[in-house]
Amino acid sequence: MQRDLIDKASRRSEAYRATPGGRSLEILRDFWREEGVTPIDNRGDTILHFLAIHGNVAGFEILDPNLSIKDLEIKNNSGDTPLHEAARFGKKNVVEMILRIEKNLVFVKNNLGETPLYVAAASGEKDVFDILANCDFSEVTMKRNDGKTVLHTTVIHDCYDLAIYIVNQYPEIVNQRDDEEMSALYLLATKQLSFKSGSDYLFDEIGKTPSVPVQMIESIIYSYIPPLYEESKETQTCTNVVCIERSLLIKSLLESPLWNSTVATEESVTEDQTRDL
Repeated sequence: MQRDLIDKASRRSEAYRATPGGRSLEILRDFWREEGVTPIDNRGDTILHFLAIHGNVAGFEILDPNLSIKDLEIKNNSGDTPLHEAARFGKKNVVEMILRIEKNLVFVKNNLGETPLYVAAASGEKDVFDILANCDFSEVTMKRNDGKTVLHTTVIHDCYDLAIYIVNQYPEIVNQRDDEEMSALYLLATKQLSFKSGSDYLFDEIGKTPSVPVQMIESIIYSYIPPLYEESKETQTCTNVVCIERSLLIKSLLESPLWNSTVATEESVTEDQTRDL
């Protein structure tokens, strides 16, 4: 009995080390024949989860004749499938391979109600997001249990480039609120540590364009929120890139056609928030 346990632990360890690739695929095939989707760590990950994380398409292919849809539906303790992991780590080739086997896996949710599309957005993986969105972009796939959308999560994780893309491609998502009645723009306004003073948006500029309420919100966001950090020379370049992307996101949100229908409401909420600072 003790010997069997040692052999099993050794076999799992060897299979785990083979998942990044560069080692004999025979190890993975032999392990699959012996243990299949048996979890190999305390997170409940199977060999398929690790192959997805590392983007090891060859590893999947050697298992393909014996790989079923039920195998790909297996979740770890967080409720993530191998497709979730491939999406999270931007493994485009694995995502495409899994979808060729079963497209309906895009609808599978983890314990938080996140689909592979959602976790791709949270990680800023635009290429994978595009692939999954082309399969389905609906309330089912782009929103999780607490009502937060893929746009909310890109703001939360500072993935501004992908956020701008989502605003432009799916403008209907701009005004959607989570269960706490927060829109993506409001979330952006409450991220105080990501703002700094010295913006071009000033109260002196109000009235110089037709949409005064929009300018008012821009001024509130940029002028009322004080700088709460100092940049170091080492991080200045990176910070400037984030500032530019953040500014473009705000511009995209404020210029969205659907935004104008609720601008008065957002203005009132944002003013209340700034008075509390």
